[in-house]
Amino acid sequence: MLTALAISGCAAYGVNALGAAQTESVYAQGEYVQALEGVSSPFADVAQTVMPCVVGVSNRANTYSIVSGQAELVERATGSGVVVTTQGHVVTNYHVVEGASDVQVLWQGQYLQAEIVGVDELTDLAVLRVTEDVVLPAVRMGEPDGVRVGDWAIVIGNPLGSELADTVTVGVISALNRELEGSSFVKMIQTDAAINSGNSGGGMFNTRGELIGIPSLKFSSTGSRGEASIEGIAMAIPMDVVRPVVESLIANGRVTRPRLGISVMTLRGSEEATAGLIPAGVYVSAVTEGGPAQRAGVQADDIIIRIDGERVRLHTDLTNTIAGKKAGESVTLTIYRIHGLSSLTVQDRIPAGETLEITVQLELPAENSA
Repeated sequence: MLTALAISGCAAYGVNALGAAQTESVYAQGEYVQALEGVSSPFADVAQTVMPCVVGVSNRANTYSIVSGQAELVERATGSGVVVTTQGHVVTNYHVVEGASDVQVLWQGQYLQAEIVGVDELTDLAVLRVTEDVVLPAVRMGEPDGVRVGDWAIVIGNPLGSELADTVTVGVISALNRELEGSSFVKMIQTDAAINSGNSGGGMFNTRGELIGIPSLKFSSTGSRGEASIEGIAMAIPMDVVRPVVESLIANGRVTRPRLGISVMTLRGSEEATAGLIPAGVYVSAVTEGGPAQRAGVQADDIIIRIDGERVRLHTDLTNTIAGKKAGESVTLTIYRIHGLSSLTVQDRIPAGETLEITVQLELPAENSA
């Protein structure tokens, strides 16, 4: 049998190994057969423990009613959220509450009024706070370095809205650090657990009942019209992104990040910078006039291969490191510069480049400066 250390609220717990299945004799179709008693699900205790921490989110906006001739609050979108503090703070996706005039959360069958504390469009995260006099249990956040490919992934949310509230789906962690086209910041967790419209902003948990990701999007295609058929590919925002954003939004109502003053893209070249080969790294497509990178000597067409000595292979490696810094701090960029580089698609051997180290002092964008 499955044994567990029971802990109240939404705290995590430990799970021991499954015991041996017991049997009993039952009479079926004129003869006795052995029927298994069965074993407890490794997911049932997780669901029971963390379910009170997961809420629905209702995005309501003022819409003019032809019938009444007045503006009325109408639900325009629904999603899910996870309670992260006992003060009623709820994390959800930015796209769930985008454009909302009024927000409510659905908890244990009742709608509670909430306010938007802050949003961060870059990471698609938002924090709400329940304003009514009720104490909600808070989830425990997991550690990002404890998540491995092949681990169980338990997703809880409200697919398709309140009618299917508190739906549990299960899969595995399919991949880590997925860099998606169009995302300049977040490296996602891939899972095959079913995530549908309305699951956005809900919780993805491990078998200890710890929050390990916020479901954000899924890929879907039936394979018609020559498209590839897609099944079982969904993405969640990992906790190393979620935690600092949530903490900043609760403390300040916004997230401020220092800048280098460059536009970049991932360059999937060779692993090492050698003559005739363009190295893998972050390609600088443009440098902001008068920005910190330009003042330090960074140029367009440079390839950033390290930051503070750490290898950079994806543009999210760079942006995540910068996001963890404060304005006024400095970073050292290792640059591979090929003089006369005019195209990243050149098939002929290119001239050897030079490796430079450039120290850049970070600063806030002008609109966030004091």
